[in-house]
Amino acid sequence: MRIWALLLLAPALAWAQYAVTFSVSHDGYLTAYIAGIPQGHKVNLHWGVEPYPQGPWTVINDTTMSWNGENYTATIGPFKNGTWIAFVFYDATAGVWINYLGTPFWNWNVQINPPNVGATSVQVLPNCTLFITAVGRAPDVMVIHYGLTSGPQTGLAWSNATDAAMAYNPLWGNYTTIIGPFRPGQWVQWVYLDKSTGQQIANGGRDFAAQASCSPLSLGTAYPYDRYVYTVGETARISIPLENPSGPLDAAVVLSIGPLKAEKRAALSSGLNFVNFTIPIRIPQGVYKPVVQVLVGNATLLNSTLPQLYVLNTTGKPPVSLVIVWNMHQPLYVEPNGTWAMPWVPLHTGEDFKWEGRYVGAYELQAYLLSRFDVNVSIDFTPVLLYQWEALLAQGPQGFKYLGYYPGNITYDIEAVNRTLALYRELVEEGRVEVLTVPFYHPLEAIAYDNGWAGDILAQLIMGREMTYRLFGVNASCVWTPEMAFEMGLVHLYRAAGLNCTVLDAQAFLPSATYINGSQSPYVPYVVEDDEGHYVYVLFRDDGLSNIFSFYLFTLSDPDLVKQLLIQYLARVYMERPGAVVVVALDGENPLIFNSMTGPRDLYAIYDALSRYSGTWLITQTASQAIATHVKYAVTNLPESSWALNLDNWNNGYPGKVAIWRAVALAREYLVAFTKALGGRQSPAVQLDPAHIPNSTDLLQTLWNYLYVAEGSDWTWQTGPPNYGPGWFSLQPMIYVDAILRAINGTVAEVVPVSAKVGGGGVALSVENKLGRSVTLVLGSGGRCYEVVLKPGLDEVYLPNATSAQLDVYLPVDINDVPDYVVPPSACGLRIAAWAPPAASTKTTGVYASTAAPTAAGTYLPYLTALALAVALAAVLARRRR
Repeated sequence: MRIWALLLLAPALAWAQYAVTFSVSHDGYLTAYIAGIPQGHKVNLHWGVEPYPQGPWTVINDTTMSWNGENYTATIGPFKNGTWIAFVFYDATAGVWINYLGTPFWNWNVQINPPNVGATSVQVLPNCTLFITAVGRAPDVMVIHYGLTSGPQTGLAWSNATDAAMAYNPLWGNYTTIIGPFRPGQWVQWVYLDKSTGQQIANGGRDFAAQASCSPLSLGTAYPYDRYVYTVGETARISIPLENPSGPLDAAVVLSIGPLKAEKRAALSSGLNFVNFTIPIRIPQGVYKPVVQVLVGNATLLNSTLPQLYVLNTTGKPPVSLVIVWNMHQPLYVEPNGTWAMPWVPLHTGEDFKWEGRYVGAYELQAYLLSRFDVNVSIDFTPVLLYQWEALLAQGPQGFKYLGYYPGNITYDIEAVNRTLALYRELVEEGRVEVLTVPFYHPLEAIAYDNGWAGDILAQLIMGREMTYRLFGVNASCVWTPEMAFEMGLVHLYRAAGLNCTVLDAQAFLPSATYINGSQSPYVPYVVEDDEGHYVYVLFRDDGLSNIFSFYLFTLSDPDLVKQLLIQYLARVYMERPGAVVVVALDGENPLIFNSMTGPRDLYAIYDALSRYSGTWLITQTASQAIATHVKYAVTNLPESSWALNLDNWNNGYPGKVAIWRAVALAREYLVAFTKALGGRQSPAVQLDPAHIPNSTDLLQTLWNYLYVAEGSDWTWQTGPPNYGPGWFSLQPMIYVDAILRAINGTVAEVVPVSAKVGGGGVALSVENKLGRSVTLVLGSGGRCYEVVLKPGLDEVYLPNATSAQLDVYLPVDINDVPDYVVPPSACGLRIAAWAPPAASTKTTGVYASTAAPTAAGTYLPYLTALALAVALAAVLARRRR
């Protein structure tokens, strides 16, 4: 046995060696005896007077005890009748206190010749036994003599009369016994017998009596109603579960629902019983707390409240419209060289869990369940997810390149992509799924807009809309605002991209809006108008229900509870605001992926419940359907915010987040200048070939696509606090930034100074352009800037007034082109290289010698290195936090 167990048992083991008795004389003396202490010890009786058992002592004494050959004994008193005496023992020789049951502060408690002998309290226990406590003359032997009667004090003879011993409890100074069990409702009468004196103790000349008004019955756990919500006039079928642990009962079961009352006779057998009621619901709208009573004779065996019962009055009222908007999103998991770095897109499409005997992913399961139920939803398929699906189909299993060992069956997962897209296309064609779009790589639009990158946002919106059309054949009219991070400048961008509606968070935006008409409510569509008259329709999500979806419904192991919570929530909204538009908006895959054991069944339950209850008071609509069929309020001046109530999750000053934003700004700055040098279009809508993901056939288009990848919101969301995601997310944007800058550097290096001749008031320069296209550069010499257009092949350039062939090379850009610059452009532009061409005399036939100084890396490499180190440090810290 362990030492701690011995220590815990020590008081009980020590107590077991003692035997304590006492007696009380009629003239008020108390004599105490204790055995188990060796002869020859000095023993004291430590005693006091108390107002009640275990109460505070008001008189404290020590009386030396004497050895009588068997025990130590001491007599104290006399005391007045009714006095409470408490005592313990002290073995002074051994230095040991001896308390009742060996428990510190527990005493023996005795009332001296109590004047209220027979005073009784009765407790009916759940099993229909009677727990009886009585005052007696301690330590006399007491018994209870009891029998069964048909009522209290009937004067008739008892049946089944018997005796039961009563135990004296020294801790509380009373006698107790438990008799029974009895039949529910049975009357019991009794008297006490003091065997020590031969006295019968009655209740003032009458018998003591009590009714076993116990409730061995209990409500079962089964939900009693056949519907979660009733409408006035419907018939409710109510099945009340009753657990009966005792024998058969012939009972009356009474059900009360507000003013409705129904009663049934029921023969309740042992075990679980169901008592069924069929009741027309003809009561006012409300949430009721039905009460069930079970009566046997005049005894109430059960009086309990059933679960809440919902009643709706639908007369003349429009239904509640539920708009579910799923955001199906994955960032780009492909490296610039086309290698897949993470498995999540194919795995979440084909192998998240088993359903009906086969593996399915979250995306396929959504489509499969939607095809089975009559429910309308809106889904934002982020174009970057669709792009990766297209790439998987274009590559096939043989062309799929994964960085390391792929943890699934890629052939099966690619087949799942085909099945998933086919299911969604059918649902879109049927009009039961509205497809939303989103800026292609899910950027944090509010921050990008503040950075001056509006063109990038517009390009990604156009790219996203084109991707949606290519895969589903529809021109999306609604856009998902990534992370619901909105600011008013986005209104005109949405309209410019052909988009006229979005979904935002009610708590984040509505309290601060300026209302042109109507008032604050998340249950109506809004027209949000900017200062220039551009507008978009906005649905604001019900934050309460959206959070229940996100964090609770998919965690439940009871699908019926999922249905109940959802339908009754919507019923409460209907009671307060019939015709409301209730918007649930959240990530569509996360609740399933993060709750793989319960999520699939719970999603089935959600769609099943919505399909069953759609009709007079509830309908499901897509976002566009809800906007088209409901009155709209008008607001302006929405604040800059997100679902998180600010933008801190993505830009809170954490070094890793700052490093990513600065790196993206640096890459963008050089890409804008490089695009200008090549005569390209800034912020283009990139044309992509999924077979060559993530590259285009055109260099500039490829680099702008890289930039859009780096602008995605996932990278800063996962970096540092508060989310501390995997370090891979922190490094991925840096990989794309590095790819952009290396490509610019490598391209500029293809423009080679061949020779230079200084004299005649300037510099004559020969330059070979190996790019196969014209490029505009700015050459700096002696504080002067010379813009030159170099055609493919050998160019002869003259720089008037130049005095040196040592030239700085710039990309043509000014501060207005790059408002969020990292490297300040000079008067000549962004320095990209330094040339020191040889004198014209060193030229050799067919070979052009070049002593070019360090190229672009020499300019921006210190910035990029510092940023990369900051991100790497952040990734290390994140891993430590995890």
